[in-house]
Amino acid sequence: MKLFRPAPTSEGERWTLTQRRMFLVLTLLGTVGVGAALWVQAPDFDPLDRVALPLLALTLVLLDVGLTLRRISISLAFRIVYIATSVYFLLALNQQFLVFVPVYTTLSENTYWFAVLYAAAFLTFPARRAVVVAGGLFGLSALISGLHLYALLQLEPNPRLVGAVVQFLLVGGVMVAVQGTFSFQRMQLLAARAAAYTDALTGLANRRAAEEHLAALYARKQPFTLVLFDLDHFKAVNDQHGHATGDLVLKGVSSAARSHLPSEGLAARWGGEEFLLVLPPLPAPQVRAMLDLLRAQLREQRYGAVDGLTASFGVATARPGDHPDDILTRADAAMYAAKRQGRNDIKMAELRRTQFGGPPTLPGKQRPDA
Repeated sequence: MKLFRPAPTSEGERWTLTQRRMFLVLTLLGTVGVGAALWVQAPDFDPLDRVALPLLALTLVLLDVGLTLRRISISLAFRIVYIATSVYFLLALNQQFLVFVPVYTTLSENTYWFAVLYAAAFLTFPARRAVVVAGGLFGLSALISGLHLYALLQLEPNPRLVGAVVQFLLVGGVMVAVQGTFSFQRMQLLAARAAAYTDALTGLANRRAAEEHLAALYARKQPFTLVLFDLDHFKAVNDQHGHATGDLVLKGVSSAARSHLPSEGLAARWGGEEFLLVLPPLPAPQVRAMLDLLRAQLREQRYGAVDGLTASFGVATARPGDHPDDILTRADAAMYAAKRQGRNDIKMAELRRTQFGGPPTLPGKQRPDA
């Protein structure tokens, strides 16, 4: 029986763990909030709250159990909670016009939560869908408020109530508009950032992204294995068959490299026909087996008159505290050793430890074609 789970290693795993903890906090706060709301109302419970609040708390608990048992995804859990909460507050809005408003001639404090719901839509759903969800929620709240306000004003004019409803709807409309604008701007920024860190031709991470990834591993003192490989005689492909064919070759190699990459690994185009794989700290036989599969796949690729691609690989493994510059240098030396000894081979750099001071700086170098 495992008492402890291993620490997450990839960004995706860390993000999921953070979301999972957030949902646990939401479950605890929601359950406590439901208990407090019912305790304040006792013994004269609101007819809606008597049923809806326990159901809402039960939904949170069941979703938390489903996440623990890995029966549902964290994104689905958040969406179910959002929908359930929105339905409750719409019902509560309708209920307060029937019970609270005729007595106090204003809206109750639970309308404050609609602003939270509008903002939460853009954290729960993709931007375009969030606009639809938040806009739909605003439209339903406006419809409920408008119908009840019209009926009440037929009985007696009430400027105070009109002001409260207008303020409620204005705040809601502004929240949806502002959140929608910020959300689309955020999408544009993320797209620009992705373009800055992605190689346009192959879709792999570019050199800048790889350098920052290595710097982050170094800062966390996290070990890793580097694979640097270069296509053999690639200059001849461009010279004899044209750059269009050369681009197809690079795309095919990138796709093959990505298909053999572990989930927590990174594949990058390091420059020209040179590629970099950043892997978890794997034993040499496992790395060699993975690269042998990649080499076999490259040999089977065909691009018109170009077939039987080969590459030279250099492998170096870092331990906590090893500087990325040193690991890159050793992987680079191993790769060129493979080229000097006939190409189409894998060379493992000798494992050693070198201490460096200060943050990593990875100088760019143009490699001659070989």
